[in-house]
Amino acid sequence: MSFTFRAGWCRLKLSVGGEVAVYRATGIEDNFFADLVRAVAHIASGGAVATVLWGDEPGGVFLDFGRSGPDHAAIAVHELGLPEWLTPADPPWIPVRGNAVVAARIPVVTFLTAFMDAFADVRESAPEGPIPGWCGGVPKPEFEAIRHEIHRRRSA
Repeated sequence: MSFTFRAGWCRLKLSVGGEVAVYRATGIEDNFFADLVRAVAHIASGGAVATVLWGDEPGGVFLDFGRSGPDHAAIAVHELGLPEWLTPADPPWIPVRGNAVVAARIPVVTFLTAFMDAFADVRESAPEGPIPGWCGGVPKPEFEAIRHEIHRRRSA
């Protein structure tokens, strides 16, 4: 498993096994990257499920993370069932999931390490402030929580 982050439109390249997919998120309205860091930190702290809208224009995906037993993470990526999240129609948009495009179960430490390895480049370019080309900054407490959990698991 690996993640790759790029600036600008918050591109997320997700590789699980032999499958590779690239998803874009707009940087205009929300800080999707910070939402993603918070979701991963929630799983690192033992949370059962965390979800992020990685919203493109139009469309996007839901990134769903969960715990699958004490030592594994579950990852599911779903298309948006109603892709017009940015410009809600009448009636207003609701977060309906479409088809699952990724489903994987991997060791938690592998998941967290892959995320942190990809995060290192972004963190170096913006240790405390805004990420160049993105809306918002690095959520440092969540980053530290993920790093702490990796260290705890490797030391056990």
